[in-house]
Amino acid sequence: MLRVNKKIEYGIIALLYLARQEEQTASVREMAKTCGIPETLLSKIMQTMKTKGFVQPMYGNQGGYKLTRSLTDINLLEVTQTLQGPIQVTECVGTESNTCPVKDSCSIISPMNVINQKIIHLFESTSLEALAQRKTAI
Repeated sequence: MLRVNKKIEYGIIALLYLARQEEQTASVREMAKTCGIPETLLSKIMQTMKTKGFVQPMYGNQGGYKLTRSLTDINLLEVTQTLQGPIQVTECVGTESNTCPVKDSCSIISPMNVINQKIIHLFESTSLEALAQRKTAI
């Protein structure tokens, strides 16, 4: 089954939550409780998001995380690649080191590559703002 994993789902939910906070911060504990996300996992996700520049930590009494970019400037592809790595519908698509034993006679690698590129384009053209507004790029 092809699906977006929980880390990506939770990361998007957390970024959307932070966007609704406007100029305020939100702690991992607050986001986890409000959004129903396991706190330990959300903490790891936020650390990764911080490293990639989506959020910045704020320290002190009103500490927590704050969004560093607008939702229109963050697309689904960036979040996916940050939290999961490259999009690959099959193991051999999109990798330089294709060790598939049937790669020379494979009849689906080309169409799977086309599908993979379409998914990448769709994710890249879908901003988190569009997700927040429940709109897609399709």
